[in-house]
Amino acid sequence: MRITVLLPFPVTKPVGGARVMYEYANRFAAAGHQVTVLHSLRRPFKKMRSPLWWKRLVFACRGAARPAWFPLDNRVNSKIVDEISDMFVPDGDILFSTWWQTAYALAQLAPRKGIRVNLVQDYENWTGQEDLVKSSYRLPLEHAAISNWLRVLVENESGRKVQLLPNAIDTNNFTQVVAPATRDHLSVLALYSEEPRKGTRYILAALEPLRAQYPGLCFSFFGVYPRPASLPEWVQYYQKPKDLKSLYNQHAIFLSASLGEGWALPPAEAMACGCAVVCTNIGGHADYTKENETALLIPTENTAAIITALTTLFDNQALRIQLAEKSREQLLEKFSWEQSVATALQWFDSLQKG
Repeated sequence: MRITVLLPFPVTKPVGGARVMYEYANRFAAAGHQVTVLHSLRRPFKKMRSPLWWKRLVFACRGAARPAWFPLDNRVNSKIVDEISDMFVPDGDILFSTWWQTAYALAQLAPRKGIRVNLVQDYENWTGQEDLVKSSYRLPLEHAAISNWLRVLVENESGRKVQLLPNAIDTNNFTQVVAPATRDHLSVLALYSEEPRKGTRYILAALEPLRAQYPGLCFSFFGVYPRPASLPEWVQYYQKPKDLKSLYNQHAIFLSASLGEGWALPPAEAMACGCAVVCTNIGGHADYTKENETALLIPTENTAAIITALTTLFDNQALRIQLAEKSREQLLEKFSWEQSVATALQWFDSLQKG
């Protein structure tokens, strides 16, 4: 098949949604399909702050067509284009897009460009355009979703069946190399983000109370931002770590306080690497978490709950090890890229056959 993957912008730093699309592109190419990735400089409902010629120049100088942070397969043809329109999109068999704004551009493409498929990776209502987001689900497209809660949401809004294409973890990359039992039981890792919906503020509020109770606490953040000036000196910070597998394996517990996710990658990556996970009880964690079996679940916006859950695992190493082992086992069994890619390709084939 000729598959064109459509992204809403050049992706110059690690972003989970783009990583998923790049992973599909690599694996479609490895399966023998002709794959083109297009990054759009313009998108519907988004006002450009700088001229198009300037954007072209800046992204060309940065080599943004092939992201430095992701090993895009050489067989994938990756470009930056002015917009998602018939002028810039090649004829093909399948158009595979993501992001609600891109869906509107996708809906305008000619039939010869391919069957139009949009992958919903989150309920993207945080820009204040909720009605437009919901309306995008009713466009004349084929929709897929990365998690069950999103599948139900889009089906309810569209009145049509939505294909489930679960996120997965590359277990060749994210693997356990340090046994959970041998890790420092007071070591905790979390993603640092300045996006309010990621819930970092509630983790920060828990740091000093936890250290007062456990002076040996080893807490680490990683993220794309420079180290925050307000972060206590005793907290370790890793900016854009090149070896996340080792970082996960250095810690006993992974903590996510996110208020909303489509299908969160870091907690699942941590599980694959042998961490016990404490995370919020939201739809974006639900497909791979079960309370007291594969994770400890906490309410959102609740620092006290973060402290309680972490102290539970600090004081009960048997439970921590049990969670780590059980979560890794079910992740390896249920969430493989091989399964997700096979499902996607079979679905594409069925769409072509009508």
